[in-house]
Parts: sequence; structure tokens; C-alpha cells
Amino acid sequence: MSLERILGKRSVKLLFLLISASLIMTASAAVYYALLMESQVTITEAVVHFTQGNDSTAAGLSLGTNETYAHLASLKAYPNVTLTYEQAVNVTNTDSSTHNIRLRHISISPASGDDSVGNFTSITFKLIDDSGNVKATFQYTTSGDDWSTPSPTSWISIPASTEWTIQVETKAVAGARSNVSCSITVAIDVQ
Repeated sequence: MSLERILGKRSVKLLFLLISASLIMTASAAVYYALLMESQVTITEAVVHFTQGNDSTAAGLSLGTNETYAHLASLKAYPNVTLTYEQAVNVTNTDSSTHNIRLRHISISPASGDDSVGNFTSITFKLIDDSGNVKATFQYTTSGDDWSTPSPTSWISIPASTEWTIQVETKAVAGARSNVSCSITVAIDVQ
């Protein structure tokens, strides 16, 4: 039989097609695969959370559900005077392990360029440990009508079963207009 007659037969063509398909499937199987991941999520309380401080009432503190959100609604700034809220809000680690925390800027309004910004001098948040030592300072300052927003603090270890405080200091420029306000959102990241 000649080679042309053999290659022309249907069974041989089908055989070549099957071999080609097998090679393609083998190559595809070598390239594509799946990774499987299973997760189980359990709802628990946050072990690092906000709690009341001695000046929380004066600062207008209201805590959100689960104490993972704190709103300080009554902070004031006086012209040319530093006003200090010694314990505006506390940060408490109820866990039996140490955790790392840091302060990080989220937002501030009014935005830079607004003429009301120039009424402020500084708004400072200090993280103070249970011995009275300042562990981190997180300060917003102004230059004309522009804010200087702080970079995130370094990670700080808060020991197990410990309560630290956030002290807030505010100051407005001499001759600042009354009824000017700003809103600041700060995150406390927990590792």
C-alpha cells in the first residue's frame, strides 16, 4: 500500500486527530490548575477598643457599637491658648497578648485652601501609656490656609490587659473667628 492511501483513510485521520487532542489536553492540564482555600470566620469582640476617659464627657465622647468607633463632638480651641483634654478617650487592650497599634490620618475638613483653616494653629493627639509616658504624638498644624497632615506613627506595642489614653491638645491663632470648626478622622490600626 502506498503512503498516500494509508494517510487518506478515515481511521488514520481520526487517529491523528485523537493524538493531537491528547497532546493539547496534556499541555493544558500542565498549565491550568486550581488552588483551594477554605476559611472559617468567627465573630468575636475587638480585643483592642475605645473606652471612657476622665475627660470624655467634656470632649463629647460617644462610643459606637462594640467600642470600635469614637466620636469626640465637643472639642474646643481657644485663640492663642493651648486647651488640653487629658483623657479624651482611652484605648484598651483586653487581650492576654500584646498588640501593636498606630495612629493614621484618614481625612480632615475643611480642606487645605479654605480660609477657615487659618484660624487654627494645631490639633495634637498624644498616645500616653499607663505610666504617663508619651508613646506617640500625632499633630495637625497649619501654614496659612493649608493643613500639614501627619504621617502614620510607628507601630507601638500595647501590653496585655492595659488601658492607655489619647490626650487631645487644641490651639487657635490669636484673633481667630468664633464658630469655625474642623472635622478630623484618625484611624487606630491594630495588628
